[in-house]
Amino acid sequence: MELKFLSPELDELRKVIIASSLTSCYLILNEMALSEGETAHYEKFRAGWIETYKDVYKLVSRMKARKSAIASGR
Repeated sequence: MELKFLSPELDELRKVIIASSLTSCYLILNEMALSEGETAHYEKFRAGWIETYKDVYKLVSRMKARKSAIASGR
């Protein structure tokens, strides 16, 4: 997967969003695992999560904005 080029400021924001989402998902998964007496292994989780993120990114990048959103400037 190739991410589109962004200005340095927007690229940093993208990295923060990805890291935040990854951390939030892991914390939720780990809490669920702990409630069952297990632990989530971060590296294994991270590898699987990154692939899921790439798949979703590919789908979203193929979507086109609705014309009503474009006309209203959103």
